[in-house]
Amino acid sequence: MNQASSMNRQRFYIHCNAGVAGNFEFETDSLSVQIGQRINRDNRQEMWSSVVVTCKEREDGSLAVEVLTCHPDWDEPVPIATVESTPNAGTAEASPLAINLGRKAASS
Repeated sequence: MNQASSMNRQRFYIHCNAGVAGNFEFETDSLSVQIGQRINRDNRQEMWSSVVVTCKEREDGSLAVEVLTCHPDWDEPVPIATVESTPNAGTAEASPLAINLGRKAASS
């Protein structure tokens, strides 16, 4: 999905289609989304946030989208993907996005 036509200077874009609950979309400077699902734990049903997506600008001006997965038996979330861009770096970069998959330390 390309939002190149947007004249807004926000750093991130989100479009959500939540079925019968509705849709929304907006642009923003930072974002955190938790996706939960119903689980059965200790013979009780509960909602568990299994995926967390955070979007933020880093101190160096780069933009980072981090995807973490969570499990009730784990001590902390596990990073599964990081997508980075440097929109202010000009056109000299080989690729507009750097994608890292797999376990790696989440950045602060």
